[in-house]
Amino acid sequence: MTRRQDSMSREPHMSSPAEGVRVPLMWSQEMYWYQYHLPLPVIDSAKIPLTIRIPGPGASEKSVVDAVRNLMLRHEALRTLYPTDCSGVPFQLVLDRFEDPLPVRRDGDGPEEVEAVFHALFDPPMDQSVDLPLRLGFTMENQRVKTLVLLLNHISADGASLSVIRAELERDLGLSSRNAGPRAAAERRQVKVQPSSLARQQESGMRDARNDRALRHCEDVLSSAPAAQFPRFRSTAGAYPHAEAGNRYQRSSLRSSRLLLALRKTDRKSGSSVSSMLSTIFSVAVAALSGNPRVVFRTNFSNRFQELENSVGCFFQEALVSVNPLPDVTIGELMTETEHRTLVGARHAQYSYLRFRDLKARVEAQRGHPIRLGTIINCSSRFKEALQGPGIPTHPAEVRPSSIKRLECLWRDEYTDLCLRSYPKDGEAILDLIGHRTVIGQDQIDRMLTGMERFLMAWADEPDLANTTVTEVVERFRLPVSHYGEGWVHIDHSWVNTSELERLIRTVEGVEAASVRVAERPPREHALVARLVGEPGRQAEVRARILAALREETDLICPHEFEWRDRLLEPGASLPTDIAPGTATASAVHRDSDRRTAGTGDRALTTALLAAVDDAEVDLDLSYAQQGGTAVMAPAVVKHLASLGFAGPTPDDLLGPWPLRAVAELCAPHRESLGR
Repeated sequence: MTRRQDSMSREPHMSSPAEGVRVPLMWSQEMYWYQYHLPLPVIDSAKIPLTIRIPGPGASEKSVVDAVRNLMLRHEALRTLYPTDCSGVPFQLVLDRFEDPLPVRRDGDGPEEVEAVFHALFDPPMDQSVDLPLRLGFTMENQRVKTLVLLLNHISADGASLSVIRAELERDLGLSSRNAGPRAAAERRQVKVQPSSLARQQESGMRDARNDRALRHCEDVLSSAPAAQFPRFRSTAGAYPHAEAGNRYQRSSLRSSRLLLALRKTDRKSGSSVSSMLSTIFSVAVAALSGNPRVVFRTNFSNRFQELENSVGCFFQEALVSVNPLPDVTIGELMTETEHRTLVGARHAQYSYLRFRDLKARVEAQRGHPIRLGTIINCSSRFKEALQGPGIPTHPAEVRPSSIKRLECLWRDEYTDLCLRSYPKDGEAILDLIGHRTVIGQDQIDRMLTGMERFLMAWADEPDLANTTVTEVVERFRLPVSHYGEGWVHIDHSWVNTSELERLIRTVEGVEAASVRVAERPPREHALVARLVGEPGRQAEVRARILAALREETDLICPHEFEWRDRLLEPGASLPTDIAPGTATASAVHRDSDRRTAGTGDRALTTALLAAVDDAEVDLDLSYAQQGGTAVMAPAVVKHLASLGFAGPTPDDLLGPWPLRAVAELCAPHRESLGR
């Protein structure tokens, strides 16, 4: 499949005319454009907040609005829209003219009033194609602004942008001494890199070599990543389609002054960075909890260019890091590996996200399963300053269960399994852990946080701890551990539920018995082999059913080999009493029923694909990626399906390793179209 280009493809899809400069997306913006089209309870943009307290009597409303407008004039990203052309390709539209954001006001300046302003800004969906990427609100006392609240579309600003925005607003409002002196004057004269100029460089080919190197690194990580770090993950979105994040995630925060003191001691004694120490123990904890000796996590450690230091925009990109906390590896060895691999990941964290998604789809098709990258670690750069500050009064650590719904971006998706965020605040080190309910329980979160804190404090006092093994650390610090019982095997860096895989295979008519085992293949390789009794002509259907099931079953992969036999000789390979040959399970019966009535879905998906891509025909028995389908066109296919009256599939469904026929089975008529 190739992208269709026509004479109308230059017109942006917008609800009202707008004048401005059109440029491509930056690579770093592509992720937030793509994620905007993923299945959330509402179509919405990822958002980040910023609050600024104004001391004393406060500031006049006019001075605040003027300061925000001047900020938007200085930084193009804060007055940029992100439409798509008629072919489905996104671009930046930097507005020449724009209206001031309409502020949300709230009388009073207590925590409840600030929270109310935040939610008034956050809750309404933000359409990245027509809505300004900045929303403004404030609390007021005596008709003066006391707390300024900004909400920013993440496609226009990253975390590093917030310090720039804060400093400039404080300077313009007279809240900081930085508005005087030669250094501040030099900063004002400095030419800031705008997203549009970096996007032009990336499109010109100047950075192609860097992009190619980064994608090769990503391919190496994807080729050896577990299918899912936590194979027992199950989406709760279907059960709670309109649920708040609190129904899907659990969270606790550990606050410890003793931990900050220990980090300072280790930092001065060994020279190891806080991010390396945290990444090392976090990888040990993740390996113990998941039962997988290979850990792949996404991280945001300092991926900005130096020349972007004073710029506002979404320049940050996540790095992919793969480490191996094997049971017999020592902590010192793991620390060295983690530092090296984190550095390599950060060095290769500038790449086209849409090309990365295409690469991921190809690797998944080759490996026979999707790859879920849901583990995240985020370490604040503020630790460097905190560790060099004055003495710290110590007191016992406190672990607090926290509500997800607080003054921050709410999690509306299920693309994260486990996230550790760490930062210093008020003389304490904060370890903030958020986990999906099917991955980790509240008790396990508390044990993981406590175990990591105890390890890091022991490390500060026991140099010989570097010589202990991963297994010894897990046992000594009582990190939560997962085990897999009979019926599970470890193959292709992944835990696979062979019992469920056998059961699924037997739902195919014509299969009388099935056994899935690991077989050795020279030299020192292993393969997942399915041995079947029945009709060999059913193999394509068996494979298609497995691939279709992978959308929801993170503990399955497609066997590498299929062998058809007259009978099965392996112990335990006889048919179970609860299922007869060729009899489908409830889910399989539903799929078969869908297949018999899926003609309209097949036709709708074929029509949508042909409208979005230029090809003679579509083969529903092959995957989207196998036919050249791309990530940039996937949202256009879904949008065209909606125009035909069908909902269900998402861009991620299209990009998976399953045949398009499985995607067609997801197509369901809109409620609005059922009565037509």
